[in-house]
Amino acid sequence: MIESIREHVLSNQDDIITDLRKLIKHPSISAQNVGIEECASAVNEVMRNAGISSNIIKLKDGNPIVYGEIKSNSKKTLLLYSHYDVQPVEPLDKWKYNPFSGVIADNKVHGRGASDSKGNVIALIKAAKTFLDTVGEPPMNLKFIIEGEEEISSINLAQFVKDNRQMLKANASLCFDSSLNPAAAASIYAGLKGLLYIELRCKTASIDVHSGLAPIIPNPAWRLVSALDSLKRDGKIIIDGWYDNIKAQTDEELALVDTLEYDEKKIKEEYGVKELQDKTVGKEALKKLLFEPTCNISGIQSGYTSTGSKTVLPNEAFVKLDFRLVYDQSTTDLIKKLRIHLAKRGFTDMTIYKLGTVEPSKTDINAQIVQATSMAADQVYKKKSAPFPNMWGSGPDFVFTKILKLESVWTGCSPAYANIHAPNEFTTIKNVLDGVCYASMIIQEYSHM
Repeated sequence: MIESIREHVLSNQDDIITDLRKLIKHPSISAQNVGIEECASAVNEVMRNAGISSNIIKLKDGNPIVYGEIKSNSKKTLLLYSHYDVQPVEPLDKWKYNPFSGVIADNKVHGRGASDSKGNVIALIKAAKTFLDTVGEPPMNLKFIIEGEEEISSINLAQFVKDNRQMLKANASLCFDSSLNPAAAASIYAGLKGLLYIELRCKTASIDVHSGLAPIIPNPAWRLVSALDSLKRDGKIIIDGWYDNIKAQTDEELALVDTLEYDEKKIKEEYGVKELQDKTVGKEALKKLLFEPTCNISGIQSGYTSTGSKTVLPNEAFVKLDFRLVYDQSTTDLIKKLRIHLAKRGFTDMTIYKLGTVEPSKTDINAQIVQATSMAADQVYKKKSAPFPNMWGSGPDFVFTKILKLESVWTGCSPAYANIHAPNEFTTIKNVLDGVCYASMIIQEYSHM
């Protein structure tokens, strides 16, 4: 089966890569509301040209979702998910090529979204087209959700799923929004961390003032630094009750982690660090990455930061924080605990703005969709796949596992270290073509289970 699929994919290489470049050329920056509707229309066009019955569903307060279906004679249904929105491109001067050009150079397709996640979107669409072109229909019913808000925490996806439970009814979900590991084998995740993204803002005076007044005018930057210092100690989050609802890892999950490859040296080289956080080494670093919650400063700003000096005491300071959550922490519960924590320590002048939330999710590592994905990966990449009990990143997997009550798997075909969320993002032609084969074989393998 895999060889016939690969042959068909190779014969359609130009069509596949042309459509990927088409999507990359459409800016779709959800954080800045740039090009969203135009890109959704482009995705819809690519899906319809592939033979998928699709349409654009406009959300009252959010970015449109492209929804599609292909029916077969099977009673089984697989729900396929990915996203067309991308991260901002700044700093623009760090890009070698125009981030929305889709330039092909050195067998790479360059541009924002090439890996995260328009290459994965194309892989899903073209996998469906492969079945339509070769055997007339897929081996089971397929439903597609391609959303436009994943990069801003999928803020409207949960409500959309709740409102359309019947339409989205399926046996399992396949989320294609990830990368291969550095050894070019598939990474397969049976769970994802959650995310609580906030902005913490402090304002003292009504205007910036002369810094000579520092003995009598409170400085919001110092207030903010003190508040931040109260959140962590010795690598641990010290907000009361933060760890209360965390489910302990099973013996099976811990044993699985011990079998996974973890190239600590490569990670240090890739990111230019001499040692990992808290001097963690070996498999303990991997366990922390997968199973521990985080509190991260994404950005902080106050006062004068341009060239030269300006003796000013700023009137406002703010920080953007992202908290990664593990199963089964709740974003609603944790933001309450954060508010109580700050109030108890006198930081009542801090305003918390909730910018996005994603709940953590989990699927049994032995679930059929996980096993089917693993079998497909081994055939396509001819390397042993790496099934993880959890992912260090976040995504809206919970809408499938907690709302639709489906077993779900998270994987994808992008190359490792592809500069996602950074300048000079890329994918390779081989990764995209292999990705079409990978998605096709997951569909094929799961249909037999």
